[in-house]
Amino acid sequence: MRGIYCLLLLIVFFSTVQSWDHFQFDITFFCELSDRTKYNVKIEWWEKDTMSAGQLLTKPFLTQPNTGRYSFTMAGAMNGDEIFSAGYKPVAYISHDCTSDKKRVDLVLLLTRLCEIGHTCHYRIIKDITNTWGREDLAPTDFHHDNMDQFPDYP
Repeated sequence: MRGIYCLLLLIVFFSTVQSWDHFQFDITFFCELSDRTKYNVKIEWWEKDTMSAGQLLTKPFLTQPNTGRYSFTMAGAMNGDEIFSAGYKPVAYISHDCTSDKKRVDLVLLLTRLCEIGHTCHYRIIKDITNTWGREDLAPTDFHHDNMDQFPDYP
């Protein structure tokens, strides 16, 4: 009986680990500071885990956009999650200086919409980051499951 249980666990483990699940984040940030023309931003997406520090979903993206509206896309992939997971939990770690005093601050956005394991997830994020830092739960503006069609409001 123990052998069957071990075999079932191995099957579940390897079926979860071997497939790649793709992510796309179509992001629009607003930086509304009238006394500046540019600001700095760095963002990377991680998958938040219960039992570990998490796994990197995307490569870090560093840019110096003009103030106002700035849209960009980030893509990534994961090859499975921890056992008994309800789904991937994307988290954005953002460092920016879109602040009145021009000091760099950190912003963590925890997406409230999970991505099912074994599927492609396409998120639309719109966020005003002006003078914003700390941790925040964020519902995506829009979401496509197994569909990479462009969102109507992007870019």
